[in-house]
Amino acid sequence: MIKNFFLVFFLFLGLNSFAQNVDFGIQAGYTNVEVEANAEGGTQVSEDGSGFYVGFLADYQFTENWHLQPSLNYFNAEETDFLSIPVLVQYYIENSGFYLQAGPQATIVLEDVPTTNEFGLDAAFGIGYHITENFFIEARYGIELTNRYTDESIEFAEQYDTDIKSGVNTLMVGVGYKF
Repeated sequence: MIKNFFLVFFLFLGLNSFAQNVDFGIQAGYTNVEVEANAEGGTQVSEDGSGFYVGFLADYQFTENWHLQPSLNYFNAEETDFLSIPVLVQYYIENSGFYLQAGPQATIVLEDVPTTNEFGLDAAFGIGYHITENFFIEARYGIELTNRYTDESIEFAEQYDTDIKSGVNTLMVGVGYKF
């Protein structure tokens, strides 16, 4: 864990040397979490939950139009705590204030949920708008790419000759401020 922390720290330190400008900020808003489980044969279970998120961000500006924005967000939905770590490439549409964003996002369940892996990898994408130079609004959707079921639940599924896939999809709509 400490090795990973130092790896991430030096990665961001290296990015800082290539970026023309680096801003830091905060963000918060509404989140909706959809947990899906699909079994072979068409059986599907889906549950939604909503809550809030808060987080910190760094914005690395490489050119006028291209930015890289890693962030760390805590979110809660239906009494379950999560940590979201997106690293999004942003493309600013010239003279409009709008930007498009996409990239990988790690989602970590902070509680012990039986038969579920804590870590998941998502593909995130969204849109945002800068109201002022520092104040922005954005919406982002993350689609789970990994299977959340643990080995124990896969062994259970194999007993009944079925394949189970599970994932956590997230929608985040919020506001932010860059210092």
